[in-house]
Amino acid sequence: MRTRPLLWGSLAISVFLFVTSLACLILQPHLEKLAPMWQASLFASLLLILASYFISKAVSLKTAPLLALDIFICSAILFLMYSGTLHTGFVIRRPLGVGASFDYAFILPLLIFFASLLCIKDALNIIYDFSARGREVLVFLAVKLSAVLSLLLLGGILFIIIYKGIGVISWDFLTAPHRRLGQAGGISTAILGSLWMVLGAMIISSPLGIGAAIYLHEYSKSQRLNRLITIAVSCLNGVPSVVFGLFGLAFLVTYFGVSLLSGSIILGLINIPTIILTCQEALKSVPNSLREGSMALGATKWQTIRKVVLPSAMPGILTGVIIGVAKASGETAPIMWTAVTFTATPVQMIYGVIPNVFQPVNNLDYHLLNLIYFLGAWDVEARAWGTALVLIALVLGTNMLAIVVRNHYRKKISW
Repeated sequence: MRTRPLLWGSLAISVFLFVTSLACLILQPHLEKLAPMWQASLFASLLLILASYFISKAVSLKTAPLLALDIFICSAILFLMYSGTLHTGFVIRRPLGVGASFDYAFILPLLIFFASLLCIKDALNIIYDFSARGREVLVFLAVKLSAVLSLLLLGGILFIIIYKGIGVISWDFLTAPHRRLGQAGGISTAILGSLWMVLGAMIISSPLGIGAAIYLHEYSKSQRLNRLITIAVSCLNGVPSVVFGLFGLAFLVTYFGVSLLSGSIILGLINIPTIILTCQEALKSVPNSLREGSMALGATKWQTIRKVVLPSAMPGILTGVIIGVAKASGETAPIMWTAVTFTATPVQMIYGVIPNVFQPVNNLDYHLLNLIYFLGAWDVEARAWGTALVLIALVLGTNMLAIVVRNHYRKKISW
């Protein structure tokens, strides 16, 4: 019990080192004031850990080497700081001018971050006498920390995009075509082109993917054939999208030209493997007892699938479609050579309803890519952030709509 105050003090100092070093890794501030605080805090944490270890009942030949190694690593970091080896001008230069270079503002917070993790681990091990309970606590802490860091990273990305892009959002920006190669005007043609292209990709990929999944799971009798097709589909799902773009350039553009139809087909082909795999898992989740009960009542195979299996698997199927929508919305490489143009040409409509699928269109991804190319040459940074914000908003809005529909079907399921 005498060790608890020392260990809680060490934990508090280690958490301080962890939080501040992580913040410095992200924000890259000046470290003149923080470095002495880190040095003193790390030294104090090591002293508290050593004192609590020798007072506790955990001293043994088995635990001493583990603690000694961590103390040695943290002491080496302290020595680098105290001796001046790590100073404000320290930098690991990239060889031959290629690759990344790491300077003092990155290396020191990274070392402190690593040392804080070691101190937290040692303090928890001493609290639980290096037992299995202590290892369990460390694992759960690591899992929770991973979840928190993931949320912080995603939230940070969204915050930066919203912060930098919200200032340029206006009615004119959303409803006017761009002018002067994106330096003026808006992104209306890019929004419409993206929506029509994603819709076309879904029209092409959803029936084919869902139909293939139904055949493989409900009709095909050959387990070996199913396994081979599933492996092939999984491999196809991992093919880089630029390869699909090359295929579209070689074959689709030959027949349909650079057009909305070519882009929709190539995006649909990219989505088919994802939809097949997710729909197969959704169909597997439907209990066989429902199929057997339907067949026992005299229903045919197709009636069973249409009236029983598909409604029960609809939430999982819609999940696959949601993933496909998000994937199609974010692809740039496949449509660069098959569908898009940077000109502000509006989507031509037939009878005011159906788009002309044989014309090239603008696209939010391609529009953003071109604005990024122009950074540094023209003042388009704010418009680039605004385009990114609109793109993310459209993807999130589409996903939210699909999730609402999926939950509507899920409430009707009962077995």
